[in-house]
Amino acid sequence: MKRVSGDQQAATFIIRLWREAPETLVTPATWRGTAIHVQSGAERGIHDMDELVSFITTWMQERTPEDDMP
Repeated sequence: MKRVSGDQQAATFIIRLWREAPETLVTPATWRGTAIHVQSGAERGIHDMDELVSFITTWMQERTPEDDMP
């Protein structure tokens, strides 16, 4: 995580979501996406909200600068 000031830390993410057209008329459209942790460049494809939350949560844990290196 990036140190902002004093004991404050920040993590920045870019999240892009898009809706994929259904394969058939009776199949619902699905949402997909990509999440990027800006400080490290780590990227993950997103297929559901649980994956997005899991990715962000990994960066919200107490980390050292070495953890953020690619």
